[in-house]
Amino acid sequence: MVDGDAASRQHIVASLSTPTLEIESVSSAAEALEYAAREKPDLIALELALPDVSGFGLCRLVRDDPAFGHIGLVMVTGHASEIDRILAFEAGVDDFLPKPFYPRELASRVGAVLRRSGGAGARASGAYDASPHAVVSVRAADGTVLVGDRRIDMTPREYHLFAALVAHAGRVVTRRQLIVAVWGPDSEHTDRVVDAHVKSIRRKLGQAKECVETVRGVGYRFSEIGAR
Repeated sequence: MVDGDAASRQHIVASLSTPTLEIESVSSAAEALEYAAREKPDLIALELALPDVSGFGLCRLVRDDPAFGHIGLVMVTGHASEIDRILAFEAGVDDFLPKPFYPRELASRVGAVLRRSGGAGARASGAYDASPHAVVSVRAADGTVLVGDRRIDMTPREYHLFAALVAHAGRVVTRRQLIVAVWGPDSEHTDRVVDAHVKSIRRKLGQAKECVETVRGVGYRFSEIGAR
């Protein structure tokens, strides 16, 4: 837990304290990075306002270091405007919770991120449990999407959008990031074109459609546990 305010750190640690979690609290991004390098934590919960760099900066430092690829990020902050949320997800957070919060909600969100980040082996293989009866897989070699043994016919745009979500499995991808990935950085498309393509993808995925989760106001996330 990274927060410059001692009372806030204490409250969050108390909210997360269970026999199954070992929690360490620090007051700065520098301390957090030092601890992460030494102890390899499963998750970092952090405030946006830190005494040395911003929470956005800490998120980017974590996401840019391959050694920290397994670490989940949850931002718990008093700065909760729409732009703060969008910038947080663009910086790589897995979830965002404004203060004040309900302790049970924080514990639930942290637990969900830990479960998603625990699927590293499945993400590396390119195959994901998308329902109790089907597995979603993407074959980059021939641009094929499969649900179980069933091939899903997608347009090139749909395939590239879906592949972008799968490549960041368990993490939120903003609509703008999807537009850049699929249509290019100079595209003038609006968020609506992304939503329309996601609607079509879900329809084609059928039983496995819930593996594409909506993060309201921000974008989408591919979740291997989303349809269970």
